[in-house]
Amino acid sequence: SRKELEARHGSDALEPWNTSFKLAGSVMEKMDPYFPFSKAPERYVRSYAKMNIKYEGSTMNLDLLERKNKYSNGFCHWPQVAWIKPDGTWQPSTANFT
Repeated sequence: SRKELEARHGSDALEPWNTSFKLAGSVMEKMDPYFPFSKAPERYVRSYAKMNIKYEGSTMNLDLLERKNKYSNGFCHWPQVAWIKPDGTWQPSTANFT
């Protein structure tokens, strides 16, 4: 409830831009039995495979550990995109997931 949230985190937790951040920890604890961290890499691979996304020779960096002040939303970016070089060889990508 809002009163519990305020008691635990202070009145600024009730501001709309703070609420989801302040609630994230308790929600994650409740979801853990259903979505255990140990299954995260497997779920990443299976999810993208079902979308027909392939990582042929790619480097994938997974930053899945929760840390203080780390945003709870997932993010992905490719500092090196995959492409076919002028000589016809494949250049695999580098992908970073949080």
